[in-house]
This record gives sequence, C-alpha cells and structure tokens, in this order.
Amino acid sequence: MTDIPTYAQFKKKFGSTRPSLILPIKGFWLEKIWVGEKLEEYRNLNSFYEKRLEKFLDWPHFTVGFLAGYCEEAPFAVCKCDLQKGPGFEKWGAQKGKNYYVLRILKVYK
Repeated sequence: MTDIPTYAQFKKKFGSTRPSLILPIKGFWLEKIWVGEKLEEYRNLNSFYEKRLEKFLDWPHFTVGFLAGYCEEAPFAVCKCDLQKGPGFEKWGAQKGKNYYVLRILKVYK
C-alpha cells in the first residue's frame, strides 16, 4: 500500500495514545482514503454499529483509526471525522437508496 503506516508503527510512535474509535476496513478503501480519493466511510445502521457510533453523533468531530487487517503489521490510518446518518455515494461503496452511518473524513493524519 502507498506508504500507509502499520499499526505497529503507530503504536511505536504514539504509545498508548489511541483514536476515539478503531474500525476495520478493506485495504482497497483504506488506500483511497489515504490518497484523498474517498471522503466518506459507511457503516450499516444496525445494533452492532449503533452501540459503537451513536455516542459520536453529537460530537463535532473525533478521531477514527482505520485498520486494514488484524495484525500488528496491518496498514493503519488515523482520520479526523464527523458522523451523520444518511445515504452514501455508490462510487465509495454505498448501495443506492440505503441509509448508513456516514463517517465524513475531514483530515487524514499523515
């Protein structure tokens, strides 16, 4: 992947400092976020994500770590995001006519 740091590199640099939320993501989409081609990430409106995301709806912004894998060497990017509910763009992975939790990516920390 295009110079995306790994989770191990993040932990080494920042120690116990963690984003407000860490979410899994496919490497393809993480690459698009990293280079600035994808400005939103979507999560289904279901009870699993409701427990994790509802508290952030009232926040103006928060940090999200996107992890493309489950090992220490997995690509990992930290982004400043805000959250809303609504439809997404098909070109960024959303289905037409479906509502999601929409994480708008305001900044990618490089």
